[in-house]
Amino acid sequence: MTRQFACVLSMSVMILFSSATRLSAKEEKLTLEQLVAQHLASIGGPEALAAAHSRTMAGTAQVVFRLGGTGLLNGKGNVISEGHKYFIGMEFGVLNYPGDKLAFDGANLNVNYINPGRRSNLGDFIYQHEILLKEGLLGGTMTTAWPLLDLASRQPKMNYTGLKKLEGRSLHELKYRAKKGAGDLQISLYFDPDTFRHVGSRYRLVVPSRMGSNPLDSANQRETVYTLDEQFGNFATVDSLTLPHFYKLTMTMEGQSSSYLTEWNLRVEKVSQNQQVDPGAFVVK
Repeated sequence: MTRQFACVLSMSVMILFSSATRLSAKEEKLTLEQLVAQHLASIGGPEALAAAHSRTMAGTAQVVFRLGGTGLLNGKGNVISEGHKYFIGMEFGVLNYPGDKLAFDGANLNVNYINPGRRSNLGDFIYQHEILLKEGLLGGTMTTAWPLLDLASRQPKMNYTGLKKLEGRSLHELKYRAKKGAGDLQISLYFDPDTFRHVGSRYRLVVPSRMGSNPLDSANQRETVYTLDEQFGNFATVDSLTLPHFYKLTMTMEGQSSSYLTEWNLRVEKVSQNQQVDPGAFVVK
C-alpha cells in the first residue's frame, strides 16, 4: 500500500480519536470527516488497512428472476481485488444465462457477453456506467478498491446528509460523486449508525421520456428509472479486518413498456488476503 494511502488512513483515525468524547453512534450531527474516519475504523486499524493489498473471496451465488423473467439459479461467486483492480463474477453454467463477469484491470473495463453480441441487463448497465467499477464502488468493502480507503487519489465530491430511511432502516447517508465520469448517475452510500459499517449502496439513473410526435403522445410518455441496490451483511473478522461475507445486489428497471427486477446473492465461504494475483484475473474471457 502506498505511503500516501497510509497517511490518509492515519489522518482519518486521528480525526476520530482527537475528540475529548466519542460521539454517540446515533448522533446525527456528525461531520463528513468523522463519518469517514469512524467507517474506516469499523473495518480495521491503520496498520491492518495499509497491509491489505489484495483479497480473494469465494463462495456460492444465486440469482432470482422476479420480474421480466422467472426462475432461480444456483452457482458460484468470486470477488478478487488487488489495489484498484478487481473482479466480481457469478457463474451459473446454463446456456441462456451463464452469469456475469465484471472486471477492471486498472485501466480498462471488461464485461462478458451472455451470448454473441449481447450482455445481460446487469452487464450492460455496468458497461454503460463504468464509473461503478473504475471508482471501486461496486462490491463495497469486500474489495481493496473501495474508494473511501483512498480518497486522496479519488478526490470525489461527497456530501453527508444525516440519517435516512432505507428499507425500513435508519442509516447514515453519504452522497458520492466521482471527480469525473459520473454523468447523471446518483450514488448514495449507507452506513450503520451503531457500527459505522458500510451496509448498503444505491445507484439510481433517471432517463427522461422521449418526445412524442405530438403533444398528446409526449404527455403519455414515461421516464425510465434504473436502480441498483447493494446490501452487505454477515460481517466477520479476517486478518484484523472486519469484512462482509454476504452480498445482495438487486437491479430494477421501470419503463414505459416494460419492467425488470432481478436479485443476486453471494455468500462468502473462503477469504484469502495478500496472495499473489494473476493479472489475468482482471480480464474477462
